Amino acid sequence: MGLGIDIGGTFVKFTDGERRWKERTPGTAWELLSLISSTILKLRPKKAGIAVAGLVNTIEGVVTDSPNLKFLKGVPLKREIEKRTGVEAFMVNDATAAAYGEYRLGVGRGSSPFICLTLGTGLGGGAVVDGKPLLGASGSAMEVGHVVVEKNGWICHCGRRGCLEAYVSSYGLERFYHMETGESVSSFEVIERAKNGEEAAVRALAGMASYLSLGLMNLIHLFNPQIVALSGGIPAHYPEFIEMVEKKTKEISFSQPAKDFSLKRAFLGEFSGAMGAFLLSEEA
Repeated sequence: MGLGIDIGGTFVKFTDGERRWKERTPGTAWELLSLISSTILKLRPKKAGIAVAGLVNTIEGVVTDSPNLKFLKGVPLKREIEKRTGVEAFMVNDATAAAYGEYRLGVGRGSSPFICLTLGTGLGGGAVVDGKPLLGASGSAMEVGHVVVEKNGWICHCGRRGCLEAYVSSYGLERFYHMETGESVSSFEVIERAKNGEEAAVRALAGMASYLSLGLMNLIHLFNPQIVALSGGIPAHYPEFIEMVEKKTKEISFSQPAKDFSLKRAFLGEFSGAMGAFLLSEEA
C-alpha cells in the first residue's frame, strides 16, 4: 500500500488510493512534519509520495522555494520524513503530481502532450509527455505561475511583479473583486456571489479568466496539447469559469493549436495532486 500526500497553501490532502481526506496546512515546518509523520506511522504504507506547492528538487528531496509555503524553503522534507517514519518517500511538485494523476485516472488518459494547471492559493503547472511526467533537470519544470505576463505588474507571492499567478490565483481573484467593488472578501465569497448572479463578482472572474487565457495561449503555442485540465477550488465550484477561459483562449490563439486543444475540469478535482503522488510513489 502506498500513500499520496499533497501539501498545499491551505490544505494537506491525503489518499491511500481508496480513501481521501484533508487537514488544514499547519503554519510551521515542525507542525507539518509532525502531521505527515503521524499519519504515515498510523497507516504504515510501504512508500509515501509527497507533492508540494513550490519548486522541488526531486533528486535531493528538498523544497528549494515555495511562495505560498515560505516556511518550507530549504527544508529536507524527504530525509526528515524517512528518518521519523522509516518509510521511503518520493517528492515532486504538486502540479506535476496532479498532471500525472489526471493522465492516469482522469481526463488526460491517452492524451499527449497533456497539461494540468492547478488553480488554488497559487497557480501551478504540470505536463505529461509520452506517458512520463515532465520534470526538467531536477524537478522544477512547468512553473507556469511564475511566467511574467505584465512588466511591472501586480506583486506576486514570490516577490516578483507581473507573474501569471498574481492574476490567476485565489488572491488574484480577490484583487480583481476589490478593483470592482472596493471590498476585500475571500475568493470563496466572490465565487458564491458570482453563483448568485452578482455582476461585479462575474466581472472579477472574467478578469482572471482573461489572464489565464493569455497564459494558456502561450502553453498551447509551445506544446500543442490535446487536452489541458484545470483543477482546484475555483473551477470546481464555478464551472462557467472553464467556458470563459476556453472561449477566450481559442479566440486569441493560432487556429491550428486552438482547434487541437480542449479545456476540461480535472476529474479528480482537488485530489489530483494527492492521487498523482500516490501513483508516483508506487512507480518511483
